[in-house]
Amino acid sequence: MREESMAPRLFFAILLSLTVIGTVLRMYWLAGTQPTGDEYYTIAEAFDYMVRGHYGLEMWHHPKLRNMLVYGAIKLFGTGAEGFRMASIVCGALTVPLTGLVARRLTRCDAAALLATLFMTFDAIHIELSRQAIQEVYMPFFLLLGMYLALRYLERKNALWLVFSGVVFGLGLASKWNVAVPLALTLVTLAYLSLQEGGQPARERAGELLLLVATLAVLPLTIYVLTYYPWLLKRGYDLGEWLTTQKVMFAENLVHQGANPEMLQMQDHTPLLWFVRPVGFADFLMNGDDPVVVLGVSNPLVWLLTLPAVGWLMCRVRSIDWRSLLLLALFWCSYLPFVLSRRLTGANTALTVTPFAFMAVASVIMTLVKGKPRRNLYLGAYVGLVILVALPLYLLAIGKGYGTIMQPILELYRPMHER
Repeated sequence: MREESMAPRLFFAILLSLTVIGTVLRMYWLAGTQPTGDEYYTIAEAFDYMVRGHYGLEMWHHPKLRNMLVYGAIKLFGTGAEGFRMASIVCGALTVPLTGLVARRLTRCDAAALLATLFMTFDAIHIELSRQAIQEVYMPFFLLLGMYLALRYLERKNALWLVFSGVVFGLGLASKWNVAVPLALTLVTLAYLSLQEGGQPARERAGELLLLVATLAVLPLTIYVLTYYPWLLKRGYDLGEWLTTQKVMFAENLVHQGANPEMLQMQDHTPLLWFVRPVGFADFLMNGDDPVVVLGVSNPLVWLLTLPAVGWLMCRVRSIDWRSLLLLALFWCSYLPFVLSRRLTGANTALTVTPFAFMAVASVIMTLVKGKPRRNLYLGAYVGLVILVALPLYLLAIGKGYGTIMQPILELYRPMHER
């Protein structure tokens, strides 16, 4: 039994409603938005990689699934704004319900799962990046889908769930290496739970552990390698040379500082501040003769509650189960590497961490209001304030903040030489 559940039809009706809202927010005015600088490079590199097997010049140090998805989206949906961005739109929109489905299993509270879903629905940084043909929104989509499938395996004990999970996690690795952390924690958790089960013969237990390693280690790595087939086949390289390029890509990722000095001035590059003050991710484009700045800014009423919520969960660590421990591990193990890294890390990378931050905040809020006589009033007021703050931030995220009351926020991200 769940700690706090509602009628399944009601839960899925609300989840579907939030998904529809999230999809509309990510697609509104998209046809009138020209490509950003990164998107121009992405489109060019997608064709260069799929046709000739070249890594590209701008984002060569990232894994290659982005090239494959953008190329496939253009072939299927055309070269319009929606066409080359379709993979990001789909991944961004589906991340909304996946947040709820994973949160439902980790928090054991339907209301907390829906609250975490609402946070993702209106998150301005996620909305902004869901509207661009780059790989940032692939990360939360694939890691949440991989986790959901693995958690379904725990419920059903059907090996197919693990196979699908391994394939999805492999696609996540082929999007960005950040997905390796949730993948490793999922594998460790499932292995631990398998060893804890009583009454299983040693042979069956060993067989399940072997299945876990095959599906959540060997299979993801295989999928990752397969995404390099244009480079391997069209350029005639072998796996030894592939390993060398992986080392070079990894070395570049450790020190990468970006290619545009002006854009560096427009970003928040300190992960330590992600949950301490509002942070943003800015990009610049032209719509005809008009300059447009798209700016995703974190909602302070959600993001700034993260560290207090995580701290509260840690204080209760002796009274919580493996699900809450896994949630804490997912947050800290995904977040701390960025905090400790010396490279510049923009707020776009926070999308690897924010799903777990949203789950923690939602879980703690629902725990604190549980049993309170005015619970619905408190929750309604809080959700209303979150949406009220999210609406003007949405204008910034879709490039309509210039000349509005949000102009002072845009000015904070103007390059120094233009001030």
